[in-house]
Amino acid sequence: MLIHLGRKRMVVTLIIGSLLIPSQPFITKVAGVNPEPCFSISILAPHSYFTSQWSSLIVEQLPKIGIGIDVYDHTGWAQISPRTWGYPGPYPVPSYDEGGFDILIVGWSWGLDWDPTGLFDSPSITPNGDNFYQYSSEAMDSAISSYTSSFNLTDRLEYIGKIQTILYEDLPQVTVLYRMSCYPHVSNLANFNPILWTYSYYPFHEMNIENQTTFHYATPADFEDFHIHTYESHYDAQWLYQIYNGLLERDSLLHNGFSPWLAESVSSTDGLTYHVKIKDEAVWADGTALTTDDVIYNYQLAVTPALGGFNYQTNILYWDNDSITKINDKEFSIEFLQSYVFQDGNLALDLIPEHIWGAIDPADHQATAVTWAKDNPENMFGAGPYMLEEYNPTNGFIHLVANPHFVDWYGTNPNFNNVSLQFYSSKEGALAALAGGTVDMVDAQFSPQLNELDLPNVNYTLCDDPGTQDIGFNMMHPILGTGILCPIAGAESAKHVRKAISHIMPRQTIVDEIFGGLGKPGVTACPPVAVGFNQSLVPYEYDIEKAIYHMEQAGFEMINTNTGVSLVLSLSFYYIVVIYGLLGAGLWIIRKNTQLNLKK
Repeated sequence: MLIHLGRKRMVVTLIIGSLLIPSQPFITKVAGVNPEPCFSISILAPHSYFTSQWSSLIVEQLPKIGIGIDVYDHTGWAQISPRTWGYPGPYPVPSYDEGGFDILIVGWSWGLDWDPTGLFDSPSITPNGDNFYQYSSEAMDSAISSYTSSFNLTDRLEYIGKIQTILYEDLPQVTVLYRMSCYPHVSNLANFNPILWTYSYYPFHEMNIENQTTFHYATPADFEDFHIHTYESHYDAQWLYQIYNGLLERDSLLHNGFSPWLAESVSSTDGLTYHVKIKDEAVWADGTALTTDDVIYNYQLAVTPALGGFNYQTNILYWDNDSITKINDKEFSIEFLQSYVFQDGNLALDLIPEHIWGAIDPADHQATAVTWAKDNPENMFGAGPYMLEEYNPTNGFIHLVANPHFVDWYGTNPNFNNVSLQFYSSKEGALAALAGGTVDMVDAQFSPQLNELDLPNVNYTLCDDPGTQDIGFNMMHPILGTGILCPIAGAESAKHVRKAISHIMPRQTIVDEIFGGLGKPGVTACPPVAVGFNQSLVPYEYDIEKAIYHMEQAGFEMINTNTGVSLVLSLSFYYIVVIYGLLGAGLWIIRKNTQLNLKK
């Protein structure tokens, strides 16, 4: 099941995906002697696809720095929850042997607007929230409070940077890796933003292929949603967004934050009441002026129960039918019902023309959109760079043509005159079409692997995925958290132990050998897709000597230090078999199975 990537306010979800037939990497130690254990811990890990690929590495790695393993509990979430965020009490959540946990391997999925509230703030410590780490920091609480009360992007960027810096130093969790996906495409494709496209925020107006006015895209899903306010499939959101845009849109020049689009200007002094000026030149694709009345119509429609829509329950928290006050045809004010750190996303509501839709009962909008897409595509237009020309349900085909009035308010025409999206039932068929010149790009959800792309005139673009793979620490553990049982007792010693664990994680090896290069070493819990991701922080490097140094700073004495052990991983990706010779002998073959992601 595909993780839904809606255009607004993605809810933080715990990845609890399980593979029908999970595979395990084989790990071989080549040489060296582990030091005597200084202490032992237990590892709690979900029996799921993502974590099964690398969590057993911890069992191999930690003994190299004197951390023994009592239990490697590779189990289901029904058994994990009562030991972590669902612990029944009394609190705090204790260590594993007392019914809690020491270390939990966990995966998180986030959106472009990252909000750590609930995970890393003190008021959210379990059972009050999902901070099962039981991490408490005055500096973090202050940074999160400032971040979530800032409606200005510049301020938010400052505070999200502080949050990441604190996480990088305190390490309530160790982020091992970020997953990546791959978009294969023709070699001369230019101006493609994979993150905004993945999140359905990317119109194709600036993307181009030299000397080509058409663009063909291979998608892995049938088209089934045709209304911008009610879609559920992000594949449909992607092509609908070529047609319908909002007052604000994501801007790659602003860290993928929002900037005026159909609006000329947007201003606020309190994050609640906004003054908006629509561009004088803004028109719909039929040349009709886009006015304040259109905006009022859309905002009222989005909180109409009869229409529903996947964001209806969220929308009604922030505005109602009386929220907008009209000043004139191109100017209005909107007063939101409550403050919200990502209020600019509420100003990015996609707009449909009232003069086309106003006479249709909201309860009939979805059905009407389907009918129009099939029989009256000329009604399927907005103010975006394209409009619908044809929908062929039999062949799974969407054909868009350039909006002739886009230039009137944007200033330039789209580079492509025609855009087509075609359903392909298999990865092999899509890649063959790419190699044969039938399509120009293949969707990342076909899960193409890098070794499959040695094709003539084919290149690829890697895209950060929204998830992280982490090692979560129980911050009340007497060694990993409070440090009261470290030889040099105290929280600082516990931090050194966590840093040692971070240094013993072979992140790049995991990315290269387990994920076939489709990933990159993790830094903090903030995903690289997030607005404000701190690129100045670098991953903790794999360094046994540094890990041992931090163990010694906590007071542990390393005997028979293992600095000569090397790690070899073997894993096949789909049809790939990776063969490693170890000292002239040894052959491991593993098959990677289909990914199935579920949500907590």
